[in-house]
This record gives sequence, structure tokens and C-alpha cells, in this order.
Amino acid sequence: MNNRSLSRLLRLAVLFYSGILSGCAQAGPIDIGGPLSGSRPEPLSWCGTLKLASETAEGIPLGGLSDLAYDQDTHTLYMVSDRGRLYRAKLTFVEGQLTNLNIKDTHRLRDTKGRLLKMPHADSEAMALREEDGQKQLLIGFEEDHRIQSFDLEGHPTAPPIHPSALDGAQYNGSIEALTAHPAYGVIAGLESPPDGAAEKTTRLFDMKGKQWSYQLADATQSGLTSMAPLGDDLLALERAFKPFHPLIISLRRVTLNDDGTTHVTTIAQLSSSEGWLLDNFEGLTSLGGNRYLMVSDDNFNKLQSTLLTCFEVPEQ
Repeated sequence: MNNRSLSRLLRLAVLFYSGILSGCAQAGPIDIGGPLSGSRPEPLSWCGTLKLASETAEGIPLGGLSDLAYDQDTHTLYMVSDRGRLYRAKLTFVEGQLTNLNIKDTHRLRDTKGRLLKMPHADSEAMALREEDGQKQLLIGFEEDHRIQSFDLEGHPTAPPIHPSALDGAQYNGSIEALTAHPAYGVIAGLESPPDGAAEKTTRLFDMKGKQWSYQLADATQSGLTSMAPLGDDLLALERAFKPFHPLIISLRRVTLNDDGTTHVTTIAQLSSSEGWLLDNFEGLTSLGGNRYLMVSDDNFNKLQSTLLTCFEVPEQ
């Protein structure tokens, strides 16, 4: 969905739900709540949420975060915005709870000639960390100008962009939103919305060698795939669903890739603003190791939205 359109829709939702999302940019831990009735067992274990400020200590805008990647060797968190900016940060945990985020530096993504990426070419929506020839790189997926490209850890391209055939028929603002690594198939990408010719609520996953899988989106109204991360031999998918006057719903789902191009998808947890969850436009997801994950929301640089960084653990299967 176009970011401006989504921003307007979320602004309406904020007003409709009587200010459930605060526009005040604060830094520090918050509680995202839970089911008001307490009638359902908690599907996830929560390990802290931070509400990030709207700019860094140096005054650089901090917002529009679309995906995350975590380096378990150096304990570095990489965050990318949909304006082509890369942030490097360190997380602080106290007694297992996320308590702080310290941004070390920021870099603008550049093209192969060293020029800063500008819209529409800077709409970076998906990211995965990988190592090639002993060098760690960030693989980034872009919407609008649909492509995938490798960058070094300071935002310089290390190879020309690629345009997989699986991008054929991708929606203008419903293209690559998810990138991750699978233990058997390597890098896997996913389209946010069903491409041209696809069945209703069925979008596409694909690897870098040409193999494709069909992926059935959650039943929530206008649910779209926004990120993926490894989950054992499977994948953990993050979906966001929003339509005016409907609840904002975030779905976390286990995805098994089958050799025949199908997927087996089960919903682990579904969080709805109608049940008391303090949610926002969650778009990014990364594994912190084991069964612990981090997801982030894109505030669309809208004062009525928030950048939430939320840690959670998925139960053992």
C-alpha cells in the first residue's frame, strides 16, 4: 500500500479508536497491553517494548522503519527506513527484558555511482544480513523501483541490482516487503500483496534461483506480508492488516516451504487493537537467536503514529 495512503488511513483509525496510539515521541520501555478480557491464553512471551524518539541524539530523523537485521556475532541491530537510510544500533537487556536502544551511526544508501538514493528508487522495504566470501553484507529489497541489491554495512552497493522474474506482476506498492534466509533454500523473498493473476489473498514467495511458492495470507481484512525471519527449519512471517473502521491486526505465522511450490501456514498469534493491544504499523522482523525475535513499526513520519520496537519469544513447537 502507498505509504501516504496508509498514513491517512491509520490517522483515521487513531481518531476512531480515541487516541489509542500516542503521537508523543518518547524513548523508553512501554507496555503494549494484551487481551482486555484475559479469556485467551497468551500465545507469545513478551520481553519488552521500546517507543523510539522521532530523531537520533544528533538530530537525524528516525522513522519510517521498514525492516530489521541482527548480527548475533557482533550484537548489532541494523534498521532500514523506507527513505533509504540505514541505522546501526546496540540493544540493552536487563534480566531478559529489552530496556534501551543506542544508535551508533546512520548511513544513506547509495547507488553504484556513489550517489544518494532518492525516491522512488530509495523505497527500501526489506532487508536480510548474509555473509559472502567472508564479508557480511545487507541484502535489501525495494518497492516502486522493484529490485534486490547487496550493500556493505555502511550502505554502499557491492553488486548491481537484480530483478528476479518472480517480480513480474508485482503491485506498485505491494512488492518486496520480506527478505530472510532459509536453511535449505537460501535467501527467500516475499511480495506484500498478490501479484497480477494470483488467486485472491494468495501472494508469492521466491528464492534467488527461480523457485516460487504460493502463500495464503491471513483472513484478516487487507492483510499483507510485511516481513519474514528464520524459525527452525521453517519461516516466521509477519502480516499487517488494516482497513478503516476495522481493527488493526498483526499476525505472526509459521511457514513451511514444500518442494512442490506450496506452503503450509499456521497462525501462531494474532494481535488485534480491538482486544486491547497497543499496536502500530508493524513491518519489520528479525531473529535475535533461539526463539527470540524483534519487530518494529513504521510510523510513516506521522506524529499520530509511533515507532515501536517489540521483543517476543515464540513457544517451542
